[in-house]
Amino acid sequence: MKQRDFMAIVSREQGGLGAALLRLLFRFASFWFWLAVRMRLLLYRSGLLGRKGVDVPVICVGNLTTGGTGKTPAVAWVVKALEGMGHKPSILSRGYKSDSTGNDEMKVLEELCPGVPHIQNPDRVAGARKAVHHGAKLIVLDDGFSHLRLKRDLDILLFDALNPFGFGRMLPRGLLREPLSSVRRAKFAIFSRAGVASEDRLRDLEDTIRCKGFVGGIAHAAHAPVRLLRVNNGEEASLEMLQGVTVAPFCGIGNPRGFERTLEKLGAQLTPLRALHLDDHQDFGDRVLKRQVIPFLRNSREANATIAVCTQKDAVKFRGTDVEEEAGMPIYELQVEFRIIKNEEGLLQALRDALERKPD
Repeated sequence: MKQRDFMAIVSREQGGLGAALLRLLFRFASFWFWLAVRMRLLLYRSGLLGRKGVDVPVICVGNLTTGGTGKTPAVAWVVKALEGMGHKPSILSRGYKSDSTGNDEMKVLEELCPGVPHIQNPDRVAGARKAVHHGAKLIVLDDGFSHLRLKRDLDILLFDALNPFGFGRMLPRGLLREPLSSVRRAKFAIFSRAGVASEDRLRDLEDTIRCKGFVGGIAHAAHAPVRLLRVNNGEEASLEMLQGVTVAPFCGIGNPRGFERTLEKLGAQLTPLRALHLDDHQDFGDRVLKRQVIPFLRNSREANATIAVCTQKDAVKFRGTDVEEEAGMPIYELQVEFRIIKNEEGLLQALRDALERKPD
């Protein structure tokens, strides 16, 4: 099942008897998933499953749901903040859907954090040890909150303010990887995309995690658009170019609706075709480009779109191809910057405290 179809079902966007039956099946399956997760958490909490540490500080940036929180730019923010403190961090990630050149997140982080070592390994303990062997003095763990085997000095949890708790249910009926009560393991929480959420909503979200036992600091963040870059030649254009322009958006990210909303907030107009939503981490091989992306762009052009726009996470996967020529319209990537808009000092202090903490 494609991600967009799955999301339409679990969000109840898709109606009908078939979707209702699938939701019932998902709900049954989510009970067994919940039970397995609770047993695993219990085994770690009791010490029957051991945790391994390394001799350098480990700072984890993760989430409780599957994708869509803007974790990659948040990791870049943490890396730059640590560099600003005089440290030289290394990045460790799982490498989901990675090939010999790394995955899309690795390529984006190479652009956002040039020169920062990045190791990808599904076994985070082995990856951390490899990083230390290669001289790492500090590790930023990307998407490792549920990887309990590796000890860390600070867990930062990200929540998307637009859909923070994955429809309130465990996989596969919702998007939660763990029960919401797991927030108590984290020492800091960030609500991303807070710039498009009301103050009342943000207060309610904070109250929700507090009621689940979270006692750490909380910050709010926004994904601020900063520039447009032409994908085929890197030529920069101002964001004002989108004002009143009809665009053809396409993306393979966890929260495509947030991307559409950002474009509309910048003054862009969408055709009746709206946007092409590909799966998160979608490979942009010839099959996808020729059967989905290019036909969508051509149809959008016929519906009066004059430019196409994707995310940086998408652009890194098809730079150097002739997609723009085949689509018959210029393609731009919208680059965003992760900005803390509330309690930045609290987050910086949490990072300092983690670096000063003595290893167990």
